[in-house]
Amino acid sequence: MSQDAKATRPGQATFAGWLILGGSVIVVITAWQRISGLTSMETRENLQSLLTEPPLAGTGMELGDLTMLVRIGCMAAAAAATAAAILGFHALRRSTSARLALSFLAPVLLVGGFATAGFFAPIVVAGIVMLWLTPSREWFAGQPWRHKVTPPQRTPTGSTPNQQRVDPGLPDPFTKPEQDAEQGNEPAGGHGAPQQQPTTPSAPAAVSGFGSTQTAQAPYAAPPAPRRSRPMALVWACAVVWSMSALVSAMMLLLTGVLLVAREEFFAEVERQQPDFDFQGFGRDEIATGVFSLTAFVVVWSAIAIVLAVLAFRGSNGARVALIASTVGVGVVCLATVLASPPSLVVVAAAAATTWLLLRPDVVGWFRDR
Repeated sequence: MSQDAKATRPGQATFAGWLILGGSVIVVITAWQRISGLTSMETRENLQSLLTEPPLAGTGMELGDLTMLVRIGCMAAAAAATAAAILGFHALRRSTSARLALSFLAPVLLVGGFATAGFFAPIVVAGIVMLWLTPSREWFAGQPWRHKVTPPQRTPTGSTPNQQRVDPGLPDPFTKPEQDAEQGNEPAGGHGAPQQQPTTPSAPAAVSGFGSTQTAQAPYAAPPAPRRSRPMALVWACAVVWSMSALVSAMMLLLTGVLLVAREEFFAEVERQQPDFDFQGFGRDEIATGVFSLTAFVVVWSAIAIVLAVLAFRGSNGARVALIASTVGVGVVCLATVLASPPSLVVVAAAAATTWLLLRPDVVGWFRDR
């Protein structure tokens, strides 16, 4: 198989990549439309009807709990779809790390897709699965894959493609000199013509001196180029990821601890300081359940971001790509909650700065030279 067959992207991989890109964009749009319509009367009636049907019937779940779960599911689906769109672009460039990261995002997309009430999340998951099937699997592994081969040219009957015409008046170039002597033929160049001895350019030359023979040594190879030091932009990007992940996780864990220990006192203090605070129709228990679920989601995501930052700091380009996708997803989610929670703007700024640092030319060049 030729080298072109290894480098050329199969049509299946191209179709799967664009399926992931297009489907992810639609999932993000659908998720935010779903979130914005949760307060409408029609949506609340639909959710209430779901509580009276299996499998939710008899679970004791209330409308506020289901609404909060749908909201969290839509946010998770939007973040995962944003990351999948970026990773899908890198998968089209035969990034095995992007394909692996997409595989980890597939369950989040599939579960969150049910909250968006759309069918595009399963389509994105189907595109991810196609990246692991033949011939896409061989293409990612750098192996030859089956493709359309041009049929060989037909040759006249009784001849082979490698057959060459030989002039009968000239000596046969494939006949050895010993065979010519036995048959009474003179070798080419006349009787007694000296024969050239083949030379071997790879053999070392002999140098004589003082009755001894020394072999000329090949010149020493050039020393390897010194490895470039880690760019400061990468150091700052990883530091921002580590600090912000730890800070946000600590704040969410602290809020969860307060709600577990002194829930009533916490809400009483909120109502005392902000009498006009709008809970949007949710009860205290419903808000506490939503905070617990959100804390678990944030802590897991932060742990993944910290691990990716460590791997990128040690020189893994795939971890850098996955970290960019994760950071962009965090920025999109926090940007949608800025109006409800102004402190989220700090996270948005940190995500934008991290993405810019990881995409700087010196950082990209450092990973390319490793």
